[in-house]
Amino acid sequence: MHIQSALPIIIRRRTDEPEGNCVSNTTHPPYRFSLTDYSAADRLDAWRAQYTLAEFSMAQQIDPSIDYQFVGYTLGNISVGQWTYRQERVDTAPLIYSLNRSSSIIRRDGFDNYSFNLRRAGCVLGDVDGRSVAVQPGEILVIDQARPYHREIRAGDAITLLVARDMLPNTPSSLHGMIFSSGMSQLLEDYLASLLRKIDTLTPLEALHAEQATLNLVNAMLTSANQEAANARNDILSALYVKIKEYIRSNLESPDLSPDNICKTIGISRSSLYRLFEQDGGVANYIRKLRLLAIRRALVSPVNPRHRIGDLAYRYGFNSNTQLSRAFKQEFGHAPSETRELAESGVALFLPQSDADYNGWLAQMR
Repeated sequence: MHIQSALPIIIRRRTDEPEGNCVSNTTHPPYRFSLTDYSAADRLDAWRAQYTLAEFSMAQQIDPSIDYQFVGYTLGNISVGQWTYRQERVDTAPLIYSLNRSSSIIRRDGFDNYSFNLRRAGCVLGDVDGRSVAVQPGEILVIDQARPYHREIRAGDAITLLVARDMLPNTPSSLHGMIFSSGMSQLLEDYLASLLRKIDTLTPLEALHAEQATLNLVNAMLTSANQEAANARNDILSALYVKIKEYIRSNLESPDLSPDNICKTIGISRSSLYRLFEQDGGVANYIRKLRLLAIRRALVSPVNPRHRIGDLAYRYGFNSNTQLSRAFKQEFGHAPSETRELAESGVALFLPQSDADYNGWLAQMR
């Protein structure tokens, strides 16, 4: 028997492929495949022939009572298809198969698109660039076809959407292997299910609008995910900022307190550290201000013994009384000795006018 071998859906090659190899992205008649179209002896070979994009393998024979159907449509730069799984007997072992897209296959075929796999039943376990993935019903797995993957699939109803890479120009590299289960992903799944029910009735103009609507929903889902990732990164950075500030306060008297040691202790790059403290005028400036505030508190404290200014300068990392006096006066408007004399005479001390606001008050408690 002749076994049909074809890609389940028309997809686009990389833009660096020779022009003669480009696949047309006009609308095509639907592609259909069903296990029941083949004899029991030919089913495995027939199914394997559909997967030119990946090495196909299956551990067991296909039960004759099982049917796995696929129908796929291409609309311009996208393709959408649906797998339907039928298992008549409840005692039949589930159909499990594996797909392995290796670097050698990628180099050979040059296909370049994103695959959005909307799992409606069954599940997917696999490895994507060394990262384990597990996809359950209601979730969407995104695969970059220009990068390797291995997937073990327990058969079940599913929708597959393929989008040419240049239709999603701003996607992050981390998209490969990403799993979506948000409200936007559910909306995309509902829309594609509806599109597949009506796609045979669409006029060419309506098909063009359907393509654009699909891309809009995909971009909305990705934008939402990117925003969530950005928010999560901001939360991480905020926690890191607090952690570094706590470390600085705990080590104000240490002669080893420096940007380099902070980076080594906290595990952060110098550039990231500088970005975190950009609003503070830099991390070195932040440390200097905290040390000056600590010296000021020591000078005006009524409960601590009288501190020698030279001892305070040495304790908080200033090379000399002169260096401390200059920095102190710049920060508070008077020298350390004047500060102590005013405190001992009972004169109320305030921050300089430039800091005499709510932010200045808060600054004293940093």
